[in-house]
Amino acid sequence: MRSSSRSDIIEAALRVVDTAEGPDITYESVSREVGLSKAGLMYHFPTKDAMMVAVMEHVVDRWKRELIEVLAVPLESSTLAERVRAFVRFAGVGGVTQGEFVVFAEAVRRSELSAPWLNWLRTWFGFGATEEAVPLLLVWLAANGLWIAEASGILNITDAQRERLVENLVGMIEGSRA
Repeated sequence: MRSSSRSDIIEAALRVVDTAEGPDITYESVSREVGLSKAGLMYHFPTKDAMMVAVMEHVVDRWKRELIEVLAVPLESSTLAERVRAFVRFAGVGGVTQGEFVVFAEAVRRSELSAPWLNWLRTWFGFGATEEAVPLLLVWLAANGLWIAEASGILNITDAQRERLVENLVGMIEGSRA
């Protein structure tokens, strides 16, 4: 078996939840999608939970890479406003799949699945309880609402609307530092 099989399996699991038939990640559905036997799949992921944690970590790692690229400065030396601005721009380009939304929604219900996501969110944002963080928190919540609405299929936003939304949210960040 190729060394890339683990990543192939994770990508296959994301394709499974992106299909119109339904978002059920099972050994059967993923093994069919990736072209491995169930035993081959279980070699890499002995439990479904192990596979789900790996899928969640994969999505979070992709988000981290893309957000760092948008941030354009080292995370350690960035400000909360810079990180929220990067998230607005990241969320504002769309591209979040329904499968990723399903994975995050499943993780919310189970702490063992949500740990990679929550740890990353705390590191990236860490809003704290300060009054100064409230406007940034509002912008962050709006950007999250945008990607959730798109990923869940509630909204279809035009490019012009997306551009205006991002401009307005970034403007709110700039205004919060006044």
